[in-house]
Parts: sequence; C-alpha cells; structure tokens
Amino acid sequence: MSYSKKHKVLLQAIIQEGALSEYEGKKLVLELFGHDHIAKVLNDINIKLQLLNMTIKCVNCEVTGNLYWILASTVQEKSANFPLEFSQAQLELLRNIYSEIITSNTGKVSSTWCLNLCSTLNHRLTKTEAEEFLQLLVNRKWLFYKNGKYYIGVRSIAELQQYFKDTYDDNFTTCILCKQSLYYGAKCDSCDTTTHVYCLKAYMRNSKLGCPNCHSAMPGITYSDDTNSLQN
Repeated sequence: MSYSKKHKVLLQAIIQEGALSEYEGKKLVLELFGHDHIAKVLNDINIKLQLLNMTIKCVNCEVTGNLYWILASTVQEKSANFPLEFSQAQLELLRNIYSEIITSNTGKVSSTWCLNLCSTLNHRLTKTEAEEFLQLLVNRKWLFYKNGKYYIGVRSIAELQQYFKDTYDDNFTTCILCKQSLYYGAKCDSCDTTTHVYCLKAYMRNSKLGCPNCHSAMPGITYSDDTNSLQN
C-alpha cells in the first residue's frame, strides 16, 4: 500500500503524543490497516519524512524498557531545540536538571532537589510553577518519574542526543551491548561496564551470565520476566 491518509493519522497520533508507546502504536496500526506489519508502515512514513529531514525513531525508556515511537529530526543539532512554549525560567530549570542527571553517578535526581533549585535560578520560578512544569515534562516524555526521582525521558533521548553529547562529552556514556547513549543503567562493580537495564535483561535471558564484559556477578541485579525486576 502506498502512503495514504491512514499513514497520516498514525503520524499525527505520534506528533500529538510527543512519544507514542509501541503498545498503543501497534493497536492503532491494527485498527487503521487491519494488520500488524509495523516495520512496513513506519518505513512508508519515514520515506515521506526524508524530504523534511525528519524520521520516526524507536526509543526504549531506560527505566521500564518500554518502546516509544517519536518524531525527531535527522539533522544533528549542537544547540537544543526545546519547545518554543517553554519560558526562560522553565528552560533554565530543565537544563539544570539535565546537567545534574547526566553528570551524576546514578542517572537520576530527586524531586526535592529539583524544587529546591528554584531559589537559585536567574529567572524566577515558584515551586508550584516548577511542580506543574515538571508534571508537563513527564506527561510529554521529556522526563520520566518514578518513586520521587526524575530520569531522562525517551523524547529527550530521541531529540537531544547531539546536544547532550556536545554539552556533556566527558560524561557521555554508551551501553556496551546496544552501543546507544546511556544515562541510567546497571554498572558492574568489577570493571565499571555499564548497560541499559533492558539490554542486560535480554543478555541474561540468552546467556545466563553476569557482566557482559568480564562475566562477574552483578550484586543487586535480579532477573525475571519483568523488566522492572532488574534494579541496580
């Protein structure tokens, strides 16, 4: 089937959500096209998007392992293309949060730290305004929130990777298994090798080994069929 209105509906859904979960995407493809040939449908859309220097990227959430479809530019920009509706105060807060997460050893930052940061910003932002903004960032998948901690969201991974690499080059890490950027993952105590939790889950399922580099046991890492059972 050539590019049609059905493809446009799917593309609009991705744009509307900011990051459309693969689960919801598959349901929509089945509803629109009557089949589950996901790769073919996404490829047809990406062919059209080439002229606009855009593409649909498939990105895993680093915490849950869930896959999302995200519309992103194929032109790597050194400057971050943040949404125009963000105010200067909001952008300053977000950049500080990114910096804290990426330069930390844990790949996350507490909600308390984020709110306390408001008093140090050059541009005024109340804690109430910050809470509302942080919720918006989570809803739009720029950040991920779990148990009082914020992590880099799938949309940031898809759209801001070049910015992160250029800005935080000394702290930029890649997963030894998938070779993609890594902000939060599992770290081996023996050789400091880092992997995405979902990559390690697949590796352990297939190999039954520990660290993919030195094969040492990784204390605190538990494998089961649930991605969220792999914690570090």
